[in-house]
Amino acid sequence: MSGAEQVAQGLRDRMLSGDLTVGDPLPPERDLAQSLGVSRTTVRGALALLEAEGLVDRRVGRGGGTFVGEPGAAQVTAALQRGIGMAGFPAVDLAEARLSIEPACAGLAARRITRDHLSDLRLLQSSMARAQRREEFFEANARFHVLIAEGSGNEVLAALIRGLIAPIRSVTDDPARIREREMHETIHVHERILTALDAGDAAAAEALMRSHLRAHVDVLCAAPQR
Repeated sequence: MSGAEQVAQGLRDRMLSGDLTVGDPLPPERDLAQSLGVSRTTVRGALALLEAEGLVDRRVGRGGGTFVGEPGAAQVTAALQRGIGMAGFPAVDLAEARLSIEPACAGLAARRITRDHLSDLRLLQSSMARAQRREEFFEANARFHVLIAEGSGNEVLAALIRGLIAPIRSVTDDPARIREREMHETIHVHERILTALDAGDAAAAEALMRSHLRAHVDVLCAAPQR
């Protein structure tokens, strides 16, 4: 871990502990460098990392400085994608994580999803059915699952699914794991999930999503690992 990363982690820890809260000003770079025993270049690097994560806001002009920020959903998703992608978790572990989360998203979405959301899901379903290339299919498939999570009305669940989807796609868009048969089955079960969502049937939506993702876990367990 570089010096900048160490300083950034120390500041993150202070934010998590409540020692630094949203809106609090950080000391000037010179004072931070002196108190931490590092160079101002190292401090600048640490602040740049935190700013990219949405954890600090840097303002110029009168009243400017560096302040503890409040990360939004986009920053949470980006952090999850980076962390999960870099950790190199097994494909099956990622699929099992989805299996624990997405059925709940589907159940909530059946109660809360809007007509516009349902219309968007149908368009994605049509895109999957017409897709000529695997890339098109899996792009629409990923968006389908994210939209259901967003339709749950729970931003934490939606952020988790958005964070998981990109790392999962890196292993699912693989002919050795997901073949034509699984792709056709995906379209079929998506139709049933859509029907349950449209009917407001939370139990059916949750059960269908669980069965869908359980089958996905089984496929990954059976496929040759690389």
